[in-house]
Order: sequence, then structure tokens, then C-alpha cells
Amino acid sequence: MRKVFTYGLVVTSAILLSACSSKGSTSNKQKTLNVTMIQEPSTADPNKGTDVYSASLVHQTLEGLYDVTNTGKVVPGVATKVVKPTNHGKMYTFTLKKNAKWQNGKPVTAEDFVTSFDRQVDPKTKSQYASRFQAFKNFADVQKGSKKPTALGVKALGQRKLRVTLTTPDPEFNFRAATEYYPLNTAAVKKYGQQYGTSSVKTLSNGAFSLQGWDPSKDAWTYKKTSISGMQRV
Repeated sequence: MRKVFTYGLVVTSAILLSACSSKGSTSNKQKTLNVTMIQEPSTADPNKGTDVYSASLVHQTLEGLYDVTNTGKVVPGVATKVVKPTNHGKMYTFTLKKNAKWQNGKPVTAEDFVTSFDRQVDPKTKSQYASRFQAFKNFADVQKGSKKPTALGVKALGQRKLRVTLTTPDPEFNFRAATEYYPLNTAAVKKYGQQYGTSSVKTLSNGAFSLQGWDPSKDAWTYKKTSISGMQRV
């Protein structure tokens, strides 16, 4: 069965048209975009998703350190800028934007990235895509269980400062930071545990849209627009 979801948008037609269509009015008004999926997403948890439908849902609702434009250019997301690595390409130090917020109004912190990264490589999470962190320091030892997930090469140096340490330079790092390395709200993960991402009620967004009325059994749900900057994702 095809799954239908809607984007609830209040935007200028010019922005909507550039993102979605070549036809329409130029006046400001309420817009609803109906889109179909062949199959429902299985989860809104970026640490556990394995299907393209879940990946689409995650991409609409979460923003990583970087983002990617429609032309494929990597640009700042939650990070204030695209940084140059130090230590021979093995260390990245990010400053997060002051206005980066979760849908509940709380700031996105460096610890939220640490929570997500550590959780994904934790063998207990059983993530099928933990290998996307294989260039991170101590990844192999964490996967083997000889070191705790907190030993992974990612540290919060403050509320808005994050450091990533690699064992070897990764030429794909910037793209991964835009499309795979997403934060998770630390408080929500502690509250919901393994149930995080199983419904819109147990999910928090920091991206272009927030989820409303979703769980894997639903045939329809809504993406509520949360920031105009995310229009390029539609």
C-alpha cells in the first residue's frame, strides 16, 4: 500500500515553487504538499533505520553538523561553518550555532551528538550501519566490546563545542557529517530508551520538519514545518 503524508507549510509561493514545482501563484498563503511512499518507514531513529523510507523520514526531521544543497554542495548545518581538520586530517573541532534548537525549544548541544554517535556504535544498539563511524578513534575496540562506547572519538568540549578524532583521514567525512551523523536529544533518549523513534510522540526533531501523528502502523501522517531553511530538502 502506498503511504501518504503531508507537509504543513506556511511559506511564500516563490520559495515553495523553487523547491517543489514550476507552477502556481506568487501570493503568500497556506500550502499543503501531498507525497506518497510505497512503504511505511520502520523507525524515526537514525541509529536504527535500515530502509530508504526511514532514511527519508530522518532526513526531513533531523539536521546534522552539515547539510547538502540541491547542487550537492556541503554547507553548515548545526555547525557554524565547514571546518578544516587538523592533526593531519584526523581531528575536527566544531562550534554549534546558538540558534540550533530542538522542536521543544531546547538548544541542540554537543552532548546530543555524543549521545547519538556513542549509541550507534554501542553493540547493544545492534545498528546495522555502525560502520559509518569506522574511521573514528576506538571504533573497532568499542565494537569488540573491549572499550565502552564513551571511548569513541567524539567529545563534548562544552555546550556548543564538539571534537571528533579519527584514526585515519576520511575523505567522505564532510558528506557523512551532512547525511549520516545526526544528533539525538539526550533527554529524550534517556526517557524513551529503546522506544525512541517508534512514534512521533517519542521522537524529537531539530530539522526542517517535525513529525505529527506518525507510527509505523499509520497510513498517513504530517510533517510540520519548523524552519524555512530546510525547504531545500523537499
